[in-house]
Amino acid sequence: MAKEIVLALGGGGVRGCAHIGTYRCLLDHGYKIKGIAGSSAGGMFGAAFAAGVNLDEIEDVVIDFFKHPDFSRRWNDAAFGGTGHLEAALSPLIGEKDIEDFPIPFIATAVSITTGEQVIISKGNALQAVLATIAIPGVFPSQYVEENILVDGAILDPVPVELARRFDSTLPVVAVPLHYRPRDFRPDQMWLPFSNYLPEAVLKVIVNTRFGDIMRAMNTSMELVAARLAQLSLEEAKPDVIVKPIVGQYGSLEPIDPVKLIAEGYRAMEECLPELKSSYSLVNSFLRISKYGGLKKS
Repeated sequence: MAKEIVLALGGGGVRGCAHIGTYRCLLDHGYKIKGIAGSSAGGMFGAAFAAGVNLDEIEDVVIDFFKHPDFSRRWNDAAFGGTGHLEAALSPLIGEKDIEDFPIPFIATAVSITTGEQVIISKGNALQAVLATIAIPGVFPSQYVEENILVDGAILDPVPVELARRFDSTLPVVAVPLHYRPRDFRPDQMWLPFSNYLPEAVLKVIVNTRFGDIMRAMNTSMELVAARLAQLSLEEAKPDVIVKPIVGQYGSLEPIDPVKLIAEGYRAMEECLPELKSSYSLVNSFLRISKYGGLKKS
């Protein structure tokens, strides 16, 4: 049995660290990745995987970054946050590489706020593609490409299953969304955006004001909408396997321990291995070929 799959990696900010664990589990169990489609954080981590970067190196870079995470704004950017330190961390991994030269076919998603449509990025500079797919509106700077202003791909396609299927529609699609939370977690417990980057005295004032209440309500509402959109897209696209790391309780830019999220990604993928194995059955293979076999490969 040829253990080949295609991956659809979902968005979720820092929760994307779980993708490392998922990917490592697949490699540990002998699976060969034939294509990766990623939105937002899934596009960022997916680019590093597809570029053939050693997984230990990726993990070391991520752990080192989160020792002193910095999403502070560069003053010439029309956004609350900036990507300068993130770019510095990514540059040694993918900075000079073009997507079409990756050993694994790769697609990143973005959204054009000029046209309101999804933009599929499958060639060109990998770092530029990553900056486009992670450009959370108002948080990270939008990217200007030709006539388009590009923002976060997860806005329209939080887990790009259909794009992953284009690589080879006869192979199982493993989708990894990042919105699942512990059963006892209440949405109003979500992290207040940027609270860890404010002086404690300032934070105490903000938290106990109407403005703090508004920020918390807005953030929680956006997280709920994003989670529902991801769930609906999965129900429509019907990937062969849905991996469910429990990381949705973390805020998109919340300071986290990446080791915990990586371990959770591994656990969640390991739990799905029996389901993945069964996706190669004769019946499931026939159903994929009959339903999707006519899809054009990227």
